[in-house]
Amino acid sequence: MATLKEIAHIAGVSSATVSRVLNQDPALSVTEETRERVLEAAKNLGYRTVQQRYHALQSREEPGAQKQPGMAERRIGIAQMFEMQQLSEDIYYMILKNVLDEVCFERHWSTVMLFRNDQGHFIKNDDLPVDGIVAIGRFTQGEIRDFHCYTDKIVFLDSSPDEEKYCSIVPNYRLAIRQVLHCFWEHRYEKVAYLGSVYTFGATKELTVDPRFYYYKNSLLERESYDADLVIDCEMNSSSSYAALKAYLESGKDLPEGIFAASDVVVPGMLKALREYQIRIPEDVGIITFNNTSLSQLSEPPLTSVEVFLRENADAAASCMELLWQEKIHPKQIIISCRLEERGSVKER
Repeated sequence: MATLKEIAHIAGVSSATVSRVLNQDPALSVTEETRERVLEAAKNLGYRTVQQRYHALQSREEPGAQKQPGMAERRIGIAQMFEMQQLSEDIYYMILKNVLDEVCFERHWSTVMLFRNDQGHFIKNDDLPVDGIVAIGRFTQGEIRDFHCYTDKIVFLDSSPDEEKYCSIVPNYRLAIRQVLHCFWEHRYEKVAYLGSVYTFGATKELTVDPRFYYYKNSLLERESYDADLVIDCEMNSSSSYAALKAYLESGKDLPEGIFAASDVVVPGMLKALREYQIRIPEDVGIITFNNTSLSQLSEPPLTSVEVFLRENADAAASCMELLWQEKIHPKQIIISCRLEERGSVKER
């Protein structure tokens, strides 16, 4: 069975482009030559398109038809919280979707993207049925109702809108923040700032306290060391983090000993502000980030970051979907562990 990486390697494009071509993403802007190159590579590796897989399944179900190994038996709809422009800024969700694609491909499931139309409703670009939907991120109650128009087999990845009704997979934020703060404390950092959103979209896209900030604040309150002046509130994007950190540095407040960046997406802006003030990492300030994407791995210097194990999250979503099909599962929330990947951006003080 062909994988996205194999097709991408032969076609000379990214795995994300392969996924969007194969799923007939109408918002994808590529040349016809590139599209044909992807389809030709997929064909040569034995990958069937969504329509080919569906018709193969239909013909197999006709009287006397023989079951052929390797044919897709299930079709999974994938919905993303963010639009493509937002995904280009927050690559965490784009990577998570690509990992989920790989997990589905390995199980011989085809995937199809669900898109928001002009009215904000989720739709597909074909009339073929889906056997289940994996919803990545946070969605409004209206968007969740859209999913039920296609299937009641729904699994949420990276959010948990209703633990009595849906299966969901989420990172262990409490453990992650404990790992972050313990790393700082073990290296004798006491004044640790929080850089990120204090309020973010909750499980049903209503503003609520971000879980990373919640556990940061409460952990420090337990030590009687919480300082509201060390909270650098910004939107989860690079431009906002740059403006917020620059304003903090210009305010004349003492430089924090360490900074916890609540998402890798704020890293470029944070680094830009620190460079402008000639603040060195880790000599002048220690840094730990969250998500462990290329934004922290390939930064200069590389940053210690929380790894949230995307493959394990996607595998858990697929396992829940299989149990839903078998009618053998009660709604559950699966919490996936995290691990701190240390790269030297925090040093002994």
